[in-house]
Amino acid sequence: MRKSLVVCVDDDEEMVMSVARSLRREPSLEVRTTLDPEQVLQWLAKEDVAVLVSDYEMPTMTGAQLAGKARRVRPETVRILLTGMRSLETAIDGINQGEIFRFINKPFADKVLHAAVLEGVQRHEELIALTGDRERRERRDALRTALETEYPGISHVVRMQDAVVVSADPWNDAIALGLVGLDRKLEQ
Repeated sequence: MRKSLVVCVDDDEEMVMSVARSLRREPSLEVRTTLDPEQVLQWLAKEDVAVLVSDYEMPTMTGAQLAGKARRVRPETVRILLTGMRSLETAIDGINQGEIFRFINKPFADKVLHAAVLEGVQRHEELIALTGDRERRERRDALRTALETEYPGISHVVRMQDAVVVSADPWNDAIALGLVGLDRKLEQ
């Protein structure tokens, strides 16, 4: 079973270790910690990080700023903010900059953090699946555009007196037309 990578960042070493201890009990998670938000961005650029758990108040950048940068680097990484600041401004900042999945107050309950991270992993998997769907759709649209450019009219449906003529097997039609490389694999 592949473990989901969870990255935790806080400028308070005791707090980041406490978060890590809480999450390392879960066998499905690989937990990595750092005190440096810039290190998080490097990991995000190189690895599939499922969940980012970040403190809000850090010296070099806020957790909301980090979440916003993380969203641009790897949008499918789910972002959770830990905060001791229970203000509307904190929530708005996190939502607007980083599309935060959950806010968790400090001090946190292990069960609350654990549940939020597992829900975040599930959401990450959903986002990955949607990304794959989008990429397949984009490939299909690019293929359709290329075919239409090379063979004008190929993608148009012929209508005959309230009936629509659609080939039962367009892939075999492509082969009959000598279109190399068009097969059922393109739908996957």
